[in-house]
Amino acid sequence: MKRNCVLAASMLVLTACGAPQDKTAAKSATEPACDLKAESASAAEAIQAGCAVKWIDANVRINQLQSVGTHNSYKVKIPDNEMALIREKNARAAETLDYSHEDLSVQLDKGARQLELDPSDDPDGGLFSHPLARKILADRKEPAEDYDLSVMDKPGLKVIHVTDIDYRSHCLLFTDCLKQVKAWSDAHPDHTPILLMINPKSSGISWPGAAKVLPWGKDAFERMETEIRSVFPIGRIITPDEVKGTHATLREAVTANDGNGGWPLLGKARGRIIFAMDLSPEDNAPYAVDHPSLSGRVAFMTTFPDAPEAAYFTMNEPVKDQDLIKERVSQGFLIRTRADADTMEARSGETARREAAFSSGAQFVSTDYQDPDPRFGTGYSVRLPGGGVTRCDPVNAPKGCNVNAE
Repeated sequence: MKRNCVLAASMLVLTACGAPQDKTAAKSATEPACDLKAESASAAEAIQAGCAVKWIDANVRINQLQSVGTHNSYKVKIPDNEMALIREKNARAAETLDYSHEDLSVQLDKGARQLELDPSDDPDGGLFSHPLARKILADRKEPAEDYDLSVMDKPGLKVIHVTDIDYRSHCLLFTDCLKQVKAWSDAHPDHTPILLMINPKSSGISWPGAAKVLPWGKDAFERMETEIRSVFPIGRIITPDEVKGTHATLREAVTANDGNGGWPLLGKARGRIIFAMDLSPEDNAPYAVDHPSLSGRVAFMTTFPDAPEAAYFTMNEPVKDQDLIKERVSQGFLIRTRADADTMEARSGETARREAAFSSGAQFVSTDYQDPDPRFGTGYSVRLPGGGVTRCDPVNAPKGCNVNAE
């Protein structure tokens, strides 16, 4: 379908409608060109103010950068009386669930460039409309905190952390989560790429009367694909096909990184989204059926290291897997890891895992704590070392990449 293009009078370059725009290409008629072949970003800046980021846009690929993200980004605080129910069953589980996040837009404003969404399949609607925790409270004649669950009756993927007990979300509908991210991205078109990591849920809790969560298979993945495409035009997504380029496989493209495919330069990736599936290789496998090297798909996925589809890995143990993460980053793969887990680091103030995550070179370092939780008094939080939003990757960035990209 043809789309109207508007050519601003001050611009010399017209980009094809719907195509990813190279942010380094368009400049005003009076603006002198930056030296994009300078030996470093800072050298380009020394020659002419404003050229450091343009140097990075032209010379650094998105897998050579590092940003902070958030884990279970949609999660809203569990009310005290519902948390007490969980604690009755399993005190340790309650402790691990005792965190929450601000709105997605606030997280992005604070510098998150990776978000996690956990969809549960609900093709007919209504599977999760009546959480068990609320039923238990009603039986005990205890009031449940007001919460609008009406959208749960609609067909479509639902974004829930743990059905029945940790069901509050900043966006119960998967498409609403996507719309929130797109609205923020539309308002900030020069942002470095956002990784939207998708962790489909196929199980619930074992309590009597709990909802029966549907398994994920090819049909559910097709529904997910349709919902993503209903919100994001393909030009706003960094797809496996784009990364594969002319190579025989996706894995070959990211490891060769020779300009005939591979991860795009930052200048062609600003304002765009990367989708990645966070399941085991076996559970992800149906997503690749009939789609060799994820041809025609919108998302990358964790798989076996030698698989044709290999381009992205979730590797959540940066201390134990430090060397392996560094190796895969050096090979060209994109990695997401975690700086903390299960509220442990926030409670203890221990930072070894956080430091290992950053030094591993994993391009996206996820946390539950963009800001400290004042209840714990440890001051634990995760922000990019040195400040900023996106920095040169400590493992594989080119030598001249020596200023922040955002």
